[in-house]
Amino acid sequence: MGKKIKPILPSGFNDYLPPKASWRFELLKTIKNQFENFGFLPLETPAIEQEKTLTGGDKNFKKEIFRIKKSNQETKEELALRFDLTVPLARVMTLYPNDLPLPFKRYSIGNVWRGEKAQGGRFREFLQCDVDIVGSESVISDAEIIALMYQVTLALGFQNFLIKINSREILNALPFYLDFPSQNLDEVLRIVDKLDKIGERRVKSELEKLSYLNREKIKKLITLFNLKAKDNVELINLVQAKLSNEYSQVGFKKLKLLIGYLDAFGVPSDKWVFDLATVRGLSYYTGFVFEVVLLDLVEVGSIFSGGRYDGLSEKLGGNFLPAVGASLGFDRAFYALEKLGIIETTKIAQEPKVMVIYPEEKNVLEAIKIVQLLRNNEISANIYLGKEKTLRGQLAYCLKNNYQVAIIVGEEEIQKKKVAVKIFKSYQQINVKIEDLPLVLKKELKS
Repeated sequence: MGKKIKPILPSGFNDYLPPKASWRFELLKTIKNQFENFGFLPLETPAIEQEKTLTGGDKNFKKEIFRIKKSNQETKEELALRFDLTVPLARVMTLYPNDLPLPFKRYSIGNVWRGEKAQGGRFREFLQCDVDIVGSESVISDAEIIALMYQVTLALGFQNFLIKINSREILNALPFYLDFPSQNLDEVLRIVDKLDKIGERRVKSELEKLSYLNREKIKKLITLFNLKAKDNVELINLVQAKLSNEYSQVGFKKLKLLIGYLDAFGVPSDKWVFDLATVRGLSYYTGFVFEVVLLDLVEVGSIFSGGRYDGLSEKLGGNFLPAVGASLGFDRAFYALEKLGIIETTKIAQEPKVMVIYPEEKNVLEAIKIVQLLRNNEISANIYLGKEKTLRGQLAYCLKNNYQVAIIVGEEEIQKKKVAVKIFKSYQQINVKIEDLPLVLKKELKS
């Protein structure tokens, strides 16, 4: 035999053992139910895409992606693991233009991979839960995505959170407000986006390095981004008074429509805020941008974010399609739930509650029939598979693994078409007819 290899988990990847894995599955059910409650349909795409699809053919593509090493040198395909679920959606919309009636509301849940440096709450393989509405320019679509973000965040158990909302169509007025070249807007916004991360002093220092911004303009910019008001409506009016020009009119009109729609969708006004400093996907988003931040765990960053990205499918040779969507970073959200103590990872969310044991080997077939009877009646049950041969040993196993009930299949009981039911919580043991067992257990497990 060769030298044994020491098993090491790569940095930025995770193993989830049974109680965490069970909780993750339960939370994913919650998310899926919310998506479907809003009328979104599931879409599945492969983990691997052509590299040129992911990069859009851009030779200066900056995202660190995992490329697939060719196992067959004859193939000419350059392949890579997907880094998000939005580019595959754009590919699907381009390939199947007649199969998906517009507007199309889809959700996708799947792993994505990015070759970035791993850190707290940020991983190199992570699960994303995406929702998108393709083919609608209506502000109602933007409001519906935000309303869904609110409902999902609540359903996961978070209480102290805020949805930050901004508009690229409003930010486009900045060059004319401060009198600098519009082609430099993204450069300015990348620096302003760091306000929460590095603070105002360091942001000012970085802005001062830009030749087209003097100290007066920088002061004017910081003052604008620091405007405060008693509520969102007043703040929007203050910002509009500053940025009122032809470039921002459409953005402010849509923003005021959005306020009414969010109220109608039941999103409380204290759960969202207009935040001019929220900047996302500068080369990607074209309208509203939004993100969910946890006020008790700011260092985690946003757990749910998105915006309007009209025209993405054009990069893949498709027709122009308006689109708006959001992505929940499930692993980051799960990390936050653990840090905040919202989930109990010491308990298994869907652990089997019933164990069928048979101290005598000759009763194994009857034990199998009984466990299958329970499963046919939608009662989660296991049959003992260990080495213990004694009743005491098998019961000890049940106690150690937190089973609520043990069904003891003994020779004497089988002859009477009965089994002994050991209820650990009450220390009771009762004899039950096999035909009555499912009903008795359902009542017992509910109590």
